[in-house]
Amino acid sequence: MRSNHSDSGALGERDYPIEEKDLTEEQNEHLTKSLRAVRDNSNAPDALKELARKMLSGRLQLKDALDDPDGNRALVAGLAPLRDQWRSMSPQERQAVRERDPDEDARRGDLDPRRAPRR
Repeated sequence: MRSNHSDSGALGERDYPIEEKDLTEEQNEHLTKSLRAVRDNSNAPDALKELARKMLSGRLQLKDALDDPDGNRALVAGLAPLRDQWRSMSPQERQAVRERDPDEDARRGDLDPRRAPRR
């Protein structure tokens, strides 16, 4: 594991992708980009931002995020709005989300998860 840096302002400031051995290079780059987006999002809960900082600084690996009590709480709390959004969807909207191909949406630039897939 990488050494801890005592300067809290530097936590999560890495210039290279996370290197989880079970992920492809592309997945590591995507994970790094996503964690940085969470860390820098002023609307994200503080606990979720701290989890992103821990992972980006190398203090916590992805495989250990759910075993870490703070990480577990942050993820559960961070997913609560998604749960609420899912519950508020109609059955047709839920089915459209189930059938959606996120890779195809990314190629089209379509970021709305409730948009039905084009076939």
